[in-house]
Amino acid sequence: MRMRPTDENGDVLPVLHTGEMFSGSLAVASLVESRLELYAGDWWENPARGNEILKMLQEGRLTNADAQALSTYLTEYVRETSGVQDVTDVRFSVEGHRFGWECSMLTEYGSASVSFDI
Repeated sequence: MRMRPTDENGDVLPVLHTGEMFSGSLAVASLVESRLELYAGDWWENPARGNEILKMLQEGRLTNADAQALSTYLTEYVRETSGVQDVTDVRFSVEGHRFGWECSMLTEYGSASVSFDI
């Protein structure tokens, strides 16, 4: 698997040769991060594509009990990503209106970690 690198805003950066592209577990982590940052309704060509976390948050106030459901949803969403074999060491936190989630993954190419804040 190969993925183009992105900047801190998620914009795709140009590459001059394939050696500048992400590969292996880094490419899988990049794909997972891109999927996490695509919310349902964001992509005009396929509004149903993307994660449903914003819809889940609109249904009610974020509590610790809701945080477990959000964490479970994100874990399963990441497991569905091409190249991901397993998701382990899942951690989440709620601080005010911020929900933080992170995990380690076993990919086809080795291990990788991702984090997601909303």
